[in-house]
Amino acid sequence: MRRPGLLSIVPLASLTAVVGVLAVAALSDPPLDFPFSEPPEGAPIPDIELALGEHELGGVVLGPDGAPVDGAGVSVKEGARPVWTWTSADGAFTLEELGAGPKRVLVTALGLQATAFDVELDPASDEPVVLRLERRIVPPEVVDGLRLQDLAGAVDLGPHAHPGGGHELLFQPLAGPFEVSGGFPRRVAVDEDGRFEVPLLHEGAYRVILLGPDDRGGAGPDLLTSEAGPPVTLQHGADGATGEMSLRSIAGSVAGVVRAPAQEPGAPASPVRGALVRVEPITAAPDRASDRETRLSPDDFRAARTDPAGRYAIRDLRPGRYRVTVVAGRSRRQSDIVVPAEGSVEASFETTR
Repeated sequence: MRRPGLLSIVPLASLTAVVGVLAVAALSDPPLDFPFSEPPEGAPIPDIELALGEHELGGVVLGPDGAPVDGAGVSVKEGARPVWTWTSADGAFTLEELGAGPKRVLVTALGLQATAFDVELDPASDEPVVLRLERRIVPPEVVDGLRLQDLAGAVDLGPHAHPGGGHELLFQPLAGPFEVSGGFPRRVAVDEDGRFEVPLLHEGAYRVILLGPDDRGGAGPDLLTSEAGPPVTLQHGADGATGEMSLRSIAGSVAGVVRAPAQEPGAPASPVRGALVRVEPITAAPDRASDRETRLSPDDFRAARTDPAGRYAIRDLRPGRYRVTVVAGRSRRQSDIVVPAEGSVEASFETTR
């Protein structure tokens, strides 16, 4: 069955009339209430009202001791328009183009508390106003018992550290959080050569934690000690007796190759590019009878992608037990490994077809 076309529903003459009306509407002048109409040729352009007043407010800014304040900022809001200036060496200022009436003048000066003054601008008076800042900004006193001293040192990051750097040291006080004499937590960056500086470190006992580039801002895992080993501590003295600090990372790494099985018998396996390798620490020894007792840390893992040659490497791993999972397409492989201190483990995988 043939469906009716547009011309069979709307007569050709009516369609032509509609198109003509639209064309005339598009080419005609905008309506009278169009907001961007042009004025007639030769018509005068009206003045723009900027709400500028005809009066000035002059005065002087003095400090608490009565001396003039040089370089103070003096500002007032005239309607929606800000008016501001700076005081000269004798503390004098002039705010121009103001209207008569009450004004709120804000004065700011280095080392003095900012103050707002209510001033009445009287056009009939030539008497300058005097704005006096009464309060100085005094730095807080140093708490009694604070003894500060710089600390510097170096970390031997070892061969299994991320080559791009980005490590961080956390100095965690061993004293309680409310004991001021025990010091305060501090974080400092470690450069690519392992150097670090801790300016004005409070004296006291600290645990020192080395964090990898992916763990900056956290509290672990600590690359200076294993999970079963003793933590690294520091007794920092404010008399400078601490001296140069020397630390050593015991981090290890895991590396390997991911390959796909050969397509033909006797042909070599081909590397898999872009396979996802995930390394998760095992936090509890598995039960020999059932692997369900193995506990993983879902929020503490490392991941990498294989390169065109199928290789991967995950560095800055704390010594311990890990589960390595490789995902390549629909293929999934797993293996449990033990990363030794300052050592590397090879974990290679062959995917399924």
